[in-house]
Amino acid sequence: MLKIRPECVPCTLFTGARMAKIASENLTLRRKVVSELARRFSEVTWDEVPLDLSYLAQEVVEDVTGVSDPYEEIKRRSNSIALKHYPDLERRVAESPDPLEEAVRLSIAGNLIDFGPYAKVDFEQPFRKASEEFAINDYELFRRSVSASGSLLYFLDNAGEIVFDKLLIETMIRVRGRPFDKVSLVVKEKPLINDATLEDAEEVGLTGIPRAAIKFIGDGRGKAPSFRSSEVKSWIREHDLTIFKGQANFETFEGLSGAFFLLVVKCEVVAEALGVGVGSLVLKHSG
Repeated sequence: MLKIRPECVPCTLFTGARMAKIASENLTLRRKVVSELARRFSEVTWDEVPLDLSYLAQEVVEDVTGVSDPYEEIKRRSNSIALKHYPDLERRVAESPDPLEEAVRLSIAGNLIDFGPYAKVDFEQPFRKASEEFAINDYELFRRSVSASGSLLYFLDNAGEIVFDKLLIETMIRVRGRPFDKVSLVVKEKPLINDATLEDAEEVGLTGIPRAAIKFIGDGRGKAPSFRSSEVKSWIREHDLTIFKGQANFETFEGLSGAFFLLVVKCEVVAEALGVGVGSLVLKHSG
């Protein structure tokens, strides 16, 4: 796990302030959110990971405004827009010399649909971003793993983005020429910024993938296991192929071996950890 750096605190504070503005037009409440976040962030031990701060921001916004899912409508719209692009995505993959590589590129580029670091999202940008070169490229190992693996564990990231993940999984199955014996799709137990939940997975059709089942992950205070738990780590041992989508999953699980990380690098902390530039496309195997 990547421990938080000083720059993670103001970054998450900005995210919390945006979340509060979406949740409420009441300026007094929004000020209270920022004040409470500043107070709570002053108590960090520096052993936290960025995901801890995100959960804290979500908690404070809900406690102050009474809104448990400020991004609910944004997530619905993100899924809807991405689904409208699905025929174009399928066509682009089908016409590629290497459909699996193109699907991987599009899935990684879809990681730009992220309302954590970004106040606005350009839904056309992933189509352009997918043409860029990988900064870290373990594609050949990925391709072999897709063909050889019987089971798939896939940690999803953001609503909207998960449409690109659906395309990747379906392409993986076509390239293999057979379904996986088991597909486990990991979503957040409860709302966290614009991260995908069960409702999002169902909305875009991910639960219709052959032999797919949903697993839930959380902060340990609900019914789902904590992202820190040994249970979550055991899931990797129980599957042949593990994919972590997005920067937050890299920050949280980068120390685990035997997995693939697919992401767009969005901050200097992760860029430094990976030895690449901000904005890079990354397909990395953890060894």
